[in-house]
Amino acid sequence: MTKDSIPVFHKPGITISVSRDSDSKIQLEGRGPLKTIANPFISIMNKRLAEEKPAKVTDDAVYPSAWLPPIPSPVFDRLVKDEMRIATHRFVPETVSIEATCKYNPHVHKNYGIAGAGQKLKQIDPPEPSADQIKSAIDQALEMGAVVITFTEGDPLLNNNIFDYIDYVDKSKAVVMAYTWGLDFSPEKARKLKEAGLQTLLVSIYSTKPAVHDKMRNIPGAYDKAVAAIKYGLDAGLLVTMATHLDKDRVNEMEDLYQLAKKLGVHEFSIWETAPTIEGIKQMGAEGRKKINAFYKKINSTEGGPRVFSNTVFEGQMFGAMAGRRWLHVTTTGDVWADPYIPMSYGNINTEPMTEIWKKIRKEPVFKEKRETHALYDPSYLQKVRTANDWDFRDVKDDDQEKNKNKSKNNQNSNYSNHQNSNNQNQNRR
Repeated sequence: MTKDSIPVFHKPGITISVSRDSDSKIQLEGRGPLKTIANPFISIMNKRLAEEKPAKVTDDAVYPSAWLPPIPSPVFDRLVKDEMRIATHRFVPETVSIEATCKYNPHVHKNYGIAGAGQKLKQIDPPEPSADQIKSAIDQALEMGAVVITFTEGDPLLNNNIFDYIDYVDKSKAVVMAYTWGLDFSPEKARKLKEAGLQTLLVSIYSTKPAVHDKMRNIPGAYDKAVAAIKYGLDAGLLVTMATHLDKDRVNEMEDLYQLAKKLGVHEFSIWETAPTIEGIKQMGAEGRKKINAFYKKINSTEGGPRVFSNTVFEGQMFGAMAGRRWLHVTTTGDVWADPYIPMSYGNINTEPMTEIWKKIRKEPVFKEKRETHALYDPSYLQKVRTANDWDFRDVKDDDQEKNKNKSKNNQNSNYSNHQNSNNQNQNRR
């Protein structure tokens, strides 16, 4: 690709083009009397593209992150169009995550009374989501403007139809990503994923110590399976991300985890803040975020090694928390949540259009303004989510006082039984 500009968006009054120089540096440029509408998006993207190393560079495109479409590409064109709509306060669910399996899925475990991650699973086999439901979710998401379709929660690759679902996504409209624990993975499966059109394989590793990772997964050999999945994905030519969830107690482990990611040769190391729980437990504080931000800047400004993605930066400093603004989530039952971490349904795609459900999500006050932290940090919204889950609205201190006084013991025990594993589930869901 030369430095010649390639138009990626055009409407009367505005044209946005992309250029790439001999060093593979990408820059966006807006022209026309209406270019000021696009300036915030262009400014954010150009700053990151200039200061940070990409996840991957080919002769035809630059992948700024494994979480984003390549530049240039038809999907990136759609992303620019989405951002133009968002600039005029018409928000689009650019990312739609879809649950494709009930296996090892903490959302399903809770609904069916199965123990959460970190405990022995009962032998209950809920029905898998139907092909019609998953394909309907994909169709509706693409119609609304989604540019990233992610199969997530538990190990989606355990669904025997996953190749069909990936293939079903129109690759001119969205890139496809999928998580795996590596439980049933092989070089052949990796090749089939590549042939189906998967862009990014996401593999979560929670510790550099195999025994610790295995304990968190509650599966002997889980660490070795995850490492093998990474290697098979790379050999098949997939973009591969090693992901982890960190809380304030584990944030200092990110350097060792990054060195593991570097040793394995992945394209990107993804750091996700563990989301706050509906019990009100705040998983990350200002000091932890400061460390993540510094680590992100240091690694991405250094040549060599995998790039770092961090939702602390992407959401906290760049675009704001995505839940209910640029993200929606579809569960195995067809319920639609604002993201995978907020267990509250706004409707079901089997009974009403996704567009109407999105309108209800967008009416939530917590999603009206740009936020630097997750919506569950908002006390009023936390209370609403708790109520939806039959959980009393009390802060952690008040909960302890109530327990000491032994008031409402039966109700509290019932609620605690339903939610005691949510912290583990947040860290082990993917």
